[in-house]
Amino acid sequence: MSNINLLPWREADKKSRQQRFFTLSGMSLGATLLVMIMLNMVVGGYISNQKQRNALLMQEMQVIDVKLGKIKELRGRKDKLQERIDLIQSLQRSRNTPTQLMNTLPQLVPAGVNLATLTFKNDIIKIHGTSDSNTRLAVLLRNIEESTWLRDGNLDSIIALSEAEGNRFEMRFSVTPMMTDEEI
Repeated sequence: MSNINLLPWREADKKSRQQRFFTLSGMSLGATLLVMIMLNMVVGGYISNQKQRNALLMQEMQVIDVKLGKIKELRGRKDKLQERIDLIQSLQRSRNTPTQLMNTLPQLVPAGVNLATLTFKNDIIKIHGTSDSNTRLAVLLRNIEESTWLRDGNLDSIIALSEAEGNRFEMRFSVTPMMTDEEI
């Protein structure tokens, strides 16, 4: 048996194993490349889908930003309109104030007090006049303070004149416009 030569068989077997190894390695490499290409395509699809969603979100954000700008503009216009409405309502409340004042003053001014000038500016009334006595001025101040829409009566100055002329005085007080039946 020693004469049997197994080298050609071993060489053929070695070549067959090498060929199988390279074939399986090539197939594994091909399968790996195929899986990687497929994964790359899937991940690329996810990325492109996410980019499309991001682009859509950016467009919607721009539309919302435009709407927010319009809302801010509308709020500014609303504030300006509200200021105008408040001014008109203030003017509406105070439009009858001079008439009411002229109707009320004769009831508030006691006998012996004469009003020379009356100045009305920014809800503050300044009166210049003469009085027979300081007591009559005190009654005038008390009447002003007891009034429902006149307040902050203040006697600025009293100048004593001759007994025949009495006292010259200056006073001021504030006006609170009376509420109308519509505002109550």
